[in-house]
Order: sequence, then C-alpha cells, then structure tokens
Amino acid sequence: MAPQKTNWLLVFSLLLAGLFAAAQFGKLTLTLPVLRDTYPEGGAFVPVLISIVGMVGIVLGAVAGSVVARIGVARALTFALFAGGALSLLEASLPHISLFVALRVAEGLSHLAIVVAAPTLMASVASDKDRSVVMGIWASFFGISMALTAAILPSLLALGGLSAVFLAHGVGMLAMGLALLVLLPRERIATPVPISYPAEHHIIYSTPRLLIPGGGFVWYTILYIALLAVLPVALDLPVWAITALPLISIGGTLVGGVLGKRVVPDQLVIVGFALTIAASGLVYVASPAIWPLFALFFVMALNPAASFAAIPYFNDNATDRARATGGIAQLGNVGTTTGTPLFVITFDQAGLGGVCLLMAVFCAIGIVCTALLRARIK
Repeated sequence: MAPQKTNWLLVFSLLLAGLFAAAQFGKLTLTLPVLRDTYPEGGAFVPVLISIVGMVGIVLGAVAGSVVARIGVARALTFALFAGGALSLLEASLPHISLFVALRVAEGLSHLAIVVAAPTLMASVASDKDRSVVMGIWASFFGISMALTAAILPSLLALGGLSAVFLAHGVGMLAMGLALLVLLPRERIATPVPISYPAEHHIIYSTPRLLIPGGGFVWYTILYIALLAVLPVALDLPVWAITALPLISIGGTLVGGVLGKRVVPDQLVIVGFALTIAASGLVYVASPAIWPLFALFFVMALNPAASFAAIPYFNDNATDRARATGGIAQLGNVGTTTGTPLFVITFDQAGLGGVCLLMAVFCAIGIVCTALLRARIK
C-alpha cells in the first residue's frame, strides 16, 4: 500500500546513495589520464577498468532484481554501500593492476545492487501523486553525480592524487551506508524468490510490464554517452558548452518527472523520442550553431524520467519492481557500452549527417518498441 505522504528525507538519502554508485564510474572516467600514468603497464587495457562495472551489469543485471528481493531490498542496499566503501578504500592503496581488476569486478556487484535497490525503495516511500516526480529525481542521479565529481576531483587530486579520490569515495559510501542503516526499516522485508539465471531472463524479457521500462531506456542510453563524446568533436564545441550539456540533461530529466504527474510513462517516452528526432534534424540543419544541442539534450532527457517512472506505474509489488529495475540496469549497460563505438564509427564514415540520421533511427526504434510493449500489457 502506498504511503499517504512521501518520505522526502529518505528519497534524497537514497538519491545520495545513487550519486556514490554513479561515482564508481566517474572516479575513473574523469581521472583517466592520471589512471594511465599510475598504471603504465596496463597500456590500452586501462580504459577497460572503467567498463568493468558496466560489464557486470550486462551479465548479471537480469538476476539482480530477484537476488535483491530475496535478500531484502533495504538489507541489500546497505550491504552494497558498505561493500562499495570497503572496496574503494582498498583501491586507495593503488594495488597491482591485476588486483585492481578484481576489485572493480566486485565493485560492479556493489554498483548493480545499489542501482536496483535504491529506486525500488524510492518508489515504495513515495505517495501516488509524487511517485513520478520521485522517479524523475532518481533518473537524474548519473548526471548529477558526474557533474559533482568533475567539480570535486581537481581538489582531491591536488590533495593526494588518485589515492585521495578513492579514499574520499570509500569514506562517503561507508557514511551513507551507516545513515541508511538508521533511516531504513530494520526488519528484513524479503521475498523468497527462486533465483535462476535463464529463468530470470525469460521472466523479464517475456513479460511486457517488466520489460517496458528497459525497452525504451536502452535506446536512450545508446544515445546519451555517445553523443556527449561525438558531438563536441563534430561541432568543435567550446568547453562551456560541453559542460552545459549534462546539466541541461539533468533539467530535462527533472521536468520529465513533473510531466509524469499528467502524462503516463509510455506516452512520455514516445513524446521524448519524437522530440529528439525533431531536435536531431535541427542540429544538422542549423550546424554549427550550439543552441540546437541544448534543445536536443533537454528533450532527450525526458526519456530516463519516463522510463524509471514506468517501473512502479506498471508493477505494483517490490519483487516485480526489483526485477524491472534489474532489466533496466542490464539494458542500460548494453546501450552505454555499444553506443559510443557505433556513433564514433558513423561519424568517421558519414560525418554529422550520419550521426543525426542514426540518432533518429534509434529514436524511431524506441518509439516502436515502447508502443508494441504497451499494446501487450493488459
């Protein structure tokens, strides 16, 4: 049963947990040159250290929901925060690269548990009228975290290099785990869900209401990171514009959460993709103007808000919500991993026009997938 009033303290505490989870990516992504200098023996393998966390999500995302439900959502979240904090403290010792790889794999498990458990809990502590806004807030966690991490990192690097970065991240995660240990219910709210790797994939990918959140989200994730990488090069953007794009995305996501109070999630996904198609054409026609990019990243960001709002909208109980969140985590990592290479190759071969056309194609596929899945939900 939904609460009458939203527990906003818990909502923003869970968002903060999400910021630390996203920083498991950001602390390496935004320090890549320093990481290369620290591990020169790694050579071309060093960037893979960033991707390992996402690879864990691709492999295990679909079963993460059932594992979290079986352990208990609150317990899984606090354990993942403590584990993530401990792993980051171990990374602060800058161990041999082979051990660092093992730590990153374990960190991927921690990350996956957090991004499945936190939004599931957020949906459960939100009232019906606030739930779409709450899920829109959650959907902004990655962009907010990257922006904050980028702002904080220079000071930490100056203070103590990579070790200081990992130490601060580890202490923050441990503190967040302690805070949520106090704020979350103490009882073990768990569901005896059987865990089977093939069965979980079959359940999620054959059940439209479980699949529809990820079925639209994957096409957004193919676009977002890839366009942040390619468009600044294609349009020779100044630093201020590059910095503004993720901030504009955060605004679009929060607006999407508010719109979700009046527009059902699947319709908002379709509208977001349709507007993104229009904006992609505008980017090409108005090139090299910068302002169409702001419109593009704003309307594109409606989709994550709508996709996360679709989880509680189409699924009533915590187990199904955890499963749907596991599906969205898996598909989101697939999109993030595959999008950048596809768009880089397209830009190299066909320039800005090819990038804008491919963008429109993926948006059209997202519209079709969302419409077909919605039609199958009874």
